Amino acid sequence: MSIWKCFMAATAEELSSVLILYTKFFTVCSIFWRFGFWYSCLYAIGWIVLSTIFPQPWYRGPTKIYELNEAAFRDKVLHTAKSKPSSSTSTISTGEIKGPRITELDENGEPKEDKEDKEEKKLELEAKYWIVMLYANWSVACLNFEAVLAKLSIQYDVPHLKFGQIDIDIYPDLAEEFGVSKDPASFDLPTLLLFQQGKEIRRLPELTITKEGANSSKTNAAKDTITRLGWSKQPSTVINAFQLEKIVNEKIN
Repeated sequence: MSIWKCFMAATAEELSSVLILYTKFFTVCSIFWRFGFWYSCLYAIGWIVLSTIFPQPWYRGPTKIYELNEAAFRDKVLHTAKSKPSSSTSTISTGEIKGPRITELDENGEPKEDKEDKEEKKLELEAKYWIVMLYANWSVACLNFEAVLAKLSIQYDVPHLKFGQIDIDIYPDLAEEFGVSKDPASFDLPTLLLFQQGKEIRRLPELTITKEGANSSKTNAAKDTITRLGWSKQPSTVINAFQLEKIVNEKIN
């Protein structure tokens, strides 16, 4: 398993994370073998404390990925009517704010746009295709994969293709709607969804659905696990599966 994860690592950061993880595990086993149970426990507790205080940082490089809320996802990606804000979020659109607003002026006396206004104007641009990553902040796989998606968002930056991401811990209804499990033991995260004019046409990893009336055997469960675990998070996998070259070269009227 460790060799497989090293082979499937998409970035140097992910490879380092995998190597450090298994180094910790084998070190614990070695300490337990030589010094006993309590020394191995102290070593494990020490690593847990250090990992909690100094967690692996998220990607902070250049990116053109939009951080979406549920309303923006349904409006811009699915092209459906805006739903009511869920109780799990306190995000308020500037268009919903009533009453006078304070507007900062620049040196020429023109209204100065803040960062949120600029982001909202960018989202006003319609796109035929969207690639959306469903992620969770606690998922190391999502943390490692964000750098890959960020580079793809820059490489394939065209008006009719946009990249977005949405936190399913904040919007669990979307995870349930698209059949994505938040269970840490599952292999659903991160999930990439490709939308064309509001309809899902492809996803990674593929969604395996058992036919109604069919028995879910151990063989089918094993195939499902291999399908989800085995998809390579390399940029080439996303490019080939979603046919990004074809989408980028597509002529939009």
